[in-house]
Amino acid sequence: MRVSFKTFGCRLNQYDTEWLREEFKLAGFECVDARKSNDICKNNEKNNADVCVVNTCTVTARPCKEARKLIRSWARRTPKPFIIATGCYAKINPEEILQVNGIDLVESDPKKIVTNFLKVPLLSGIKSFSGRDKAFLKVQEGCDQFCSYCIVPYARGKPRERPLKEILQEVENLIQNGYREFILTGTNLGKCKDLLRIVKSIESFPEVRRLGLGSIEPIGISDKLLEFIGNSSKCSKYFHIPLQSGDNKILKSMGRWYTREEYETLLHRIREKVPDSAIGADVIVGFFGEGDAEFLNTYNLIANSPISRLHIFKYSQRPMTQAINFENEPESMVKRERSHVLIKLGEKKWVEFRSQFIGKTLEAHIESSSQDEWRVGVTSNYIKILFEPQKNCDKYDSMNSGFINLRIVKIDGARTYGKVA
Repeated sequence: MRVSFKTFGCRLNQYDTEWLREEFKLAGFECVDARKSNDICKNNEKNNADVCVVNTCTVTARPCKEARKLIRSWARRTPKPFIIATGCYAKINPEEILQVNGIDLVESDPKKIVTNFLKVPLLSGIKSFSGRDKAFLKVQEGCDQFCSYCIVPYARGKPRERPLKEILQEVENLIQNGYREFILTGTNLGKCKDLLRIVKSIESFPEVRRLGLGSIEPIGISDKLLEFIGNSSKCSKYFHIPLQSGDNKILKSMGRWYTREEYETLLHRIREKVPDSAIGADVIVGFFGEGDAEFLNTYNLIANSPISRLHIFKYSQRPMTQAINFENEPESMVKRERSHVLIKLGEKKWVEFRSQFIGKTLEAHIESSSQDEWRVGVTSNYIKILFEPQKNCDKYDSMNSGFINLRIVKIDGARTYGKVA
């Protein structure tokens, strides 16, 4: 029996898919790449995937639509596989998924898929991360912030933390399989009361070469955490901190718990304690009540701040959220225009940030993938450097050591070029 997986959404979903993958292996399944499985099925060969699992996302309407499209695509295969939908969309609106032609099982809880469908023991963690050079570690799940636009608390439930002992055992298992870089992830890392303790414990493993944080809310970034990261040679110098809006009126309407001034203060604290750090931010454009003045406040905050990377989202109404009843939503065309403006600003900021490292040598983790004839190395502050491999570059194999010193020599748009130092 063969199984393939497709994941939509966040790193937490990617972790959950990996955990399911290992459970299916325990049940005797052979895991096949979803893309290769697609090719196989197009050729109508007999060894296509017998089971297809989609781990869904519902943070916006788009991944829900994509999941339904994928299910219909799978259902057209010959022979038709057994199709399972899990994840946040399956939690929020299972009835809608059940209406899609070809779906066989909708179960939002991966553990119930294991106990009721696979009927094998529940694993306490993962031992590998398929197709990745770094491993994501789930340390926390759930959120109770209930921002007015956000459906995630309804999908992921109340905050709960994994036991530290379980996390550290998972790190040991991953180390044994060659992993040296880890990223902590959760629904809301800022709700993790023992976050600093977890960071310190994982950083103390001699084999760990790099440890990063996933997206973390402003409330979760303490001075003690910043000081530890700033003084650590292993902790990534990258912070992804959701902003959502740079206007106080919109922030209040969103149910965020900080002002633009408080967010700006945090950014400068980060730069003071972790000087070479890159800072990414999520921004929602087109939320209810966002006029030209409110959007300009967001633009100016970003333009005049240390933020170096942007993830832009056009506001998408979600069921069950408070904002569904709000009024004065900007037109779709306005959302597109504002999104385009901020994307261009983000590109400019990212060029400016990387340019300050021209001529400097940084340690980079070599990715197993490549771009054209170039190898790719990723620095602690998440700069992807393209470099020509040396004759002896095999000794830096990404799952053996995986780290190399690269000197940045040129910035060309989205690309950064370097040479082995």
